[in-house]
Amino acid sequence: MNLRVLSSLPMPWRFSLQRQLLAAARLPRFPQRGRLFSKYVTLFVAVVCVALITNAAFEIWFFYHEHKASLIRIQHEQAEAAAAKIGQFVEQVEAQLGWTTQLPWMEATLAQRRLDAMRLLRQVPAITELSQLDPSGIERLRVSRLSPDVLDTGVDLSREPKFVEPMQHRIYYGPIYVRYNSEPYMTLALAGSRRDTGVSVAEVNLKFMWDVISQIKVGEHGAAYVVDGKGRLIAHPDINLVLRGTDLSARAQVRAARASIAGSAPEPLQVAQGLQGRKVLTAYAEIAPLGWLVFVELPQEEAYARLDATIERTGLVLLAALAMACLAGTALARRMLVPIKALQGGAARIGSGDLGQRISIDTGDELEELADQFNEMAARLQDSYVGLEQKVEARTRELAQSVTELRALGDVTHAVNSTLDLENVLATIVAKAVEISGTDAGTIYVFDDDQRKFVLRATCGLDQERIAATESVRLDLDTPQIASAIARREPLQIPDIREEPSPIHDRLLGAGYRAVLITPLLGPSNIVGLLTVRRKQPGSFPKATADLLKTFAAQSVLAIQNARLFSALDEKSRQLEIESRHKSQFLANMSHELRTPLNAILGYTELILDNIYGEAPDRMRQVLQRVETNGRHLLGLINDVLDLAKIEAGQLALSPADYSLHEVVQGVVVALEPLAAAKHLGFSAGIPGTLPRGHGDERRIAQVLLNLVGNAIKFTDAGEVTITASAGDGCFTVVVADTGPGIAVEDQARIFEEFQQADSSSRKKKGGTGLGLSIAKRIIEMHNGRIWVESMPGRGASFFFTIPVIFKRQDTRS
Repeated sequence: MNLRVLSSLPMPWRFSLQRQLLAAARLPRFPQRGRLFSKYVTLFVAVVCVALITNAAFEIWFFYHEHKASLIRIQHEQAEAAAAKIGQFVEQVEAQLGWTTQLPWMEATLAQRRLDAMRLLRQVPAITELSQLDPSGIERLRVSRLSPDVLDTGVDLSREPKFVEPMQHRIYYGPIYVRYNSEPYMTLALAGSRRDTGVSVAEVNLKFMWDVISQIKVGEHGAAYVVDGKGRLIAHPDINLVLRGTDLSARAQVRAARASIAGSAPEPLQVAQGLQGRKVLTAYAEIAPLGWLVFVELPQEEAYARLDATIERTGLVLLAALAMACLAGTALARRMLVPIKALQGGAARIGSGDLGQRISIDTGDELEELADQFNEMAARLQDSYVGLEQKVEARTRELAQSVTELRALGDVTHAVNSTLDLENVLATIVAKAVEISGTDAGTIYVFDDDQRKFVLRATCGLDQERIAATESVRLDLDTPQIASAIARREPLQIPDIREEPSPIHDRLLGAGYRAVLITPLLGPSNIVGLLTVRRKQPGSFPKATADLLKTFAAQSVLAIQNARLFSALDEKSRQLEIESRHKSQFLANMSHELRTPLNAILGYTELILDNIYGEAPDRMRQVLQRVETNGRHLLGLINDVLDLAKIEAGQLALSPADYSLHEVVQGVVVALEPLAAAKHLGFSAGIPGTLPRGHGDERRIAQVLLNLVGNAIKFTDAGEVTITASAGDGCFTVVVADTGPGIAVEDQARIFEEFQQADSSSRKKKGGTGLGLSIAKRIIEMHNGRIWVESMPGRGASFFFTIPVIFKRQDTRS
């Protein structure tokens, strides 16, 4: 806010106030007392400075605006008074001139009119010359103070504005002009209320306006002036400016005043550049009937002289206040710094380990209360320091144990997630279980559903002799300890196996073990196995160890189930692979078996149609043609099935050779053009003759193109089918476009799968097995290419495929 206030002040005031503030900021220097002392003194002085400067800035800002508004109001009142006087002067001249237009022209002689004119010149000194025009615009009389009178001049003024304008609007104000290079004049023409009274034209001396303007006193160097409707100076205390015809139309205050009168500006300009090039305060008033403007201006330096004096006094007050603030801040900081330094020294000694140190401050305020709190804190620290080291050491051991457990869990989780080798995972689990439980040995059993017993799968800490002894002991669901653990679904611990004699425990005692912890490995609805740890010292296991082994048990269950699922999945995959191979072999064999008799049927049908066995009746020929058509359709289906079987069996191989894509496309056009013509479809191919020769399986590429174009013709009922091809970046790009029904976005990926079409209704109406696009996709991919479709329902479809110009067999192997 302070910066905005200062920036709104005039430039001289702003510089003056800045000088005062800079002088006030040059504070006296005090001896270095430390950072805290400097901060206190600076803060206190800053608070005082901000308060005083803010108050002074507000006062100056308000005084500036009030003073400026007062000066503008006074100047405006003076301008309005001058405008009123000038307007009244013009109205009086009009009123006196109006007496000469009362009588019709034919009712008074020229002598009478001359007497009236001379009487008017005596009554109105401002009129220097008077002319009277008859209703036809002929000058009949001219009376002047500076030249002899002229009667019946006969000058035709019917086309002059001083005759035309009064006859239309009754009154005419002519432009200002300088007469005899000494004084400004204005032509005033007035017509009577009747058209036969003629027009009286008066040349009015405007020296009266100079008298009015010269009498306006605005300070010592202020001035008033008048401009006409075109912005030209017509009255000013300096008559030379008027005689030179000074043009003020480009002045900002004149433009702003015109815009304010016209309603295109919200308010007139108050500060502008004066005639002498200095900044001035300006106000104006309009002389309504003439469109002239009276301006009253006062130099800004003179207008704001009182405000400059106020700023000087404010600066002196600020200097005095700042000096007092420095002295008061120094005294206050010195009083506060002594107890604070005592607190600082005592806190430093307590921090260095001297807990017996006590701080003594007698100030009776918050500093003394703070010293007491320091003393109380030191006493409490001294009391608690005795057992602190033991607590830290115990907590450190607990944290180390937790870190070890977390690391072990991480290793187990990594083993479970990184491999499906059950033996490796179970060995990792039992080793980590023994490590974090602090026991001597451990085992993992997996429950065999067929034998209904637990089978040993992983051990830790056992030699071969003890492993053999452990395997010789049968563990099943009827073993009391195991049955109890499974029933409670919680780990079971035996602190001392001597207290629970059994054949199993006798073997453990023989190996030197005294305590056992048995954790069941439980699935959602069945038992998976057991995790056991053994210790040679008797005693109960901590609850944390039992909970941790329970977590290990869950990991073991997950590992065993994953291994079983993977084994089952692997077995199923092998079976499916064998079945798929058998299916492909069957399809290949059946396709060969079907094609042989079908080719024979088609051959004999062609021989009969070619009249090899004699002329066939027309009805028989129609039936044989249907047999041939359906047979060839069936042969195409068998070929598709055979190709698919070869692809799936890995027996379809490419035969690369050089080929011309242009010839391939032309061959497809020749083969399928009759089908398009039969459906009255447009069929065209746009293939540039500059395409390079390619290297690939020409027959298979033609098969893909035949399939795409055949589908386009089959599914298009009206419109056209087009083929375009281009080469770029080492690849051929072929596009087959049609105007058919289009393909939905959700079906565009599905149609490239086996036995799939855009919808089931199209298969019923158009026929086909849905293998063509699948085979085309496999052939294009074998060429290291890509095939896709772009389509919208109702807007046709465009099938694209790209293949390398030069096919390299090693790419398919990679």
